[in-house]
Amino acid sequence: MNNNFFRNTILFSVFLCILLVGFQIIDYRSRKTSPDQDTFTSNQADPVGNKDTAAFADYTAKTKPAVIVKGIIRPGETFSHALERNKVDRALESQVIEGFSQVVDFRKCRPGDSFCVSLDDCGGLIRCTYERSPLEIYALEPNEDNKSKFHAFRDPVLLECRLTKLSGIIDSSLFSAFSKIGANSRLTMAFTDIFASSLDFNTETRLGDQFDVIVEEYFKDDRFVGYGKIVAAQYKNHYKGFDAYYYRPEGQTKGKYYDSTGREVGTSFLKSPLPVYRVTSKFSRRRLHPILKVYRPHLGVDLAAPIGTRIMAAADGRVSFAGWQKGFGRTVILKHLGGYKTYYGHLSRFAKGIKKGIRVEQKQIIGYVGSSGLSTGPHLDYRIKENGVFRNPFNMKFKPKSRLSGKALDDYIEEQGEWGQLLENNSVPKTLQIETRKIRKQPDGWLG
Repeated sequence: MNNNFFRNTILFSVFLCILLVGFQIIDYRSRKTSPDQDTFTSNQADPVGNKDTAAFADYTAKTKPAVIVKGIIRPGETFSHALERNKVDRALESQVIEGFSQVVDFRKCRPGDSFCVSLDDCGGLIRCTYERSPLEIYALEPNEDNKSKFHAFRDPVLLECRLTKLSGIIDSSLFSAFSKIGANSRLTMAFTDIFASSLDFNTETRLGDQFDVIVEEYFKDDRFVGYGKIVAAQYKNHYKGFDAYYYRPEGQTKGKYYDSTGREVGTSFLKSPLPVYRVTSKFSRRRLHPILKVYRPHLGVDLAAPIGTRIMAAADGRVSFAGWQKGFGRTVILKHLGGYKTYYGHLSRFAKGIKKGIRVEQKQIIGYVGSSGLSTGPHLDYRIKENGVFRNPFNMKFKPKSRLSGKALDDYIEEQGEWGQLLENNSVPKTLQIETRKIRKQPDGWLG
């Protein structure tokens, strides 16, 4: 009996020791999991969820993390502050920031940027990622030959690219029609930009006009992250049709849009330097000035738009004047090849870097709509002079910038024919193709 009592006493003591050790472990983990931290995970099979790419799985297959710390940059915070708030060791914090400095400028941290720090059971860094957007993720890992040193790089991102066809009919405006088919304003602006030299969507759209667009849509973990390039587009109004197809000739780094005959869709001058506006005064040889109350020529067009609306250069050229010009207020004058000049008056401010002598490209932002000078409200006074004579901007015709020829034209016609059939076929499914792409930078023609 005494022996049994002695043996039971020893077993009970061992059991108490085990319980005490267990409570200490639980207490340690509860202290490490601070309510100030965004996320803390320990020894999970997929600890980083959607924040890292397949590269993380490959790496951690060899070295399984013991601690995962995830966080988000809050308003007013720096990356250093966010690491400190998430209880990351000071020495490790310095390692991470110094390592990332090769590829990331932390002075440009934005609220919502996220990070993930993976540590081994000794507190050593296995991997750290910094995510600025679903397409912009940077990683920091130890060098394989020297674990005390780290290398930073832009991490590849796996995205699903869905080639999608969207179609609509104008019942009030182009923006409204695109919105009704689930497209955002970026796609609408990109569509209008393609035809900016051929169509003025502010004055030339009519109820019943039709449009079709084939565009790349990118998804990450089944969540839409942005539009890639528009592959093909067409617009049919009451009197004719317009079409455009993206094509990048062999050896060139950037593609352009061409019509069905191989002529570049863009001409040397835009129809209008504003994407959205309302005509408040037309080109006239005799107009009653709204402020001076005298009749005088108005050798341009007034395009009303909200203050701050971006103004594009109508064509490639050079700034010949940027400053204050009496009743026109803040004015930019561009000089172009072929004896042309364009005038942009009543600006609220000039775009950064716009000054006399600077070269600009077509569609480059040169200023912003305002009401400076003699003006009754925010608008742009837009004028064109040809060989010293002012012309009505809306009546001028310009030639295409370029035309494909030779093998490039043959290749393009073959490719374009397939896209043209898809645009015309109303029975094709909305999603034409799905493929997975590994991306290290923004895809070609990225719209966002």
